[in-house]
Amino acid sequence: MKKGCSFVLIMAMLISLMGCALLQEQQPEEENYAYEQFAPKADNGQADIYLITKGYKNFYWDTLREGAKDAAENYGCNLYVAGTPSESHLEILAELMEDAVEAGADAIIVSPADIPEIAKAVDQVKKAGIPLVFVDTILNGKEFDVCYATDNMQAGRLAAKETLKLLRQNGRKDTELLTVGIDIGMAESQTILERLAGFQEYWSDYAPKSWKVIEDIKINNGNIELAEKQGYEFMDSKRDLAGLVGLNNGSTVGLARSVVQRARTDLVLVGFDYSEEMEQLITGGEYRAASIVQRQRAMGYYGVEQAVKLSAGGSVEHRYVDTGVQQVDHDNVNSLYIQEVINGK
Repeated sequence: MKKGCSFVLIMAMLISLMGCALLQEQQPEEENYAYEQFAPKADNGQADIYLITKGYKNFYWDTLREGAKDAAENYGCNLYVAGTPSESHLEILAELMEDAVEAGADAIIVSPADIPEIAKAVDQVKKAGIPLVFVDTILNGKEFDVCYATDNMQAGRLAAKETLKLLRQNGRKDTELLTVGIDIGMAESQTILERLAGFQEYWSDYAPKSWKVIEDIKINNGNIELAEKQGYEFMDSKRDLAGLVGLNNGSTVGLARSVVQRARTDLVLVGFDYSEEMEQLITGGEYRAASIVQRQRAMGYYGVEQAVKLSAGGSVEHRYVDTGVQQVDHDNVNSLYIQEVINGK
């Protein structure tokens, strides 16, 4: 499949592959975490903005909330934050949206996912007449006011481009037989589906014919420990494994841990976001690694900025805003511009 390949065909192929992976992979039992709940509502006459994320305690969501808090301070609103313990607790995300409606939110900011419970909660938000802002992920077919997110098709293409670049830097020849494994967090996320489609589109257009993406796309459902385990599974099952790709933060962290634990300096790793694990690989010099860094701080800041405006009866100029991505690797990590991107400036 070369240039001009159908987006629809790629998406159908990816969904089929993920269905197979879901059947093959068993999810280990997780601890029964308590999720993060909203603080008590203030009574100071300021707008009450509720921010809900599918995941809470990791670098990506921490940075997004920092941007949101900066905006709340600048625009003089009350910001209530909550989130699920991981992306495998999506039903809790829906419950938190319902809680925000019941609390009388003036606007709700949420990172959604495509499951019936969340679709129902979105309907409740709009029925209540509450402005709804999406961050990180869009939910097609549902009403919302504005979405701040990455162009995930382009991000997936960029991840594939970096993978090809690093493989060649690692001495791999175009005529060599090799494989690359992909690990993702969720099969229900349009964000992930778009990144997968973008990756496969670019790979099919530009990768040598002898370089193959492993059809068993592994799904960890937001469990970093499982993502690490899946990294070992790729290594143990594929002698010709040359690279690993994580298409979200948790998957990337798990794969990075597996690569370091096995000291697999022969593998390249491309992931998303700038966690401590990726910083170690990119700056250490022993490994060839790159990360696609999103502007999640901007998502949080603009999300609150727009939520305040909407709660006061304002309107939006554009319903979808691409906040941009930037590849970070050993060649550019020390530049002033990249350091500003990493730090969310």
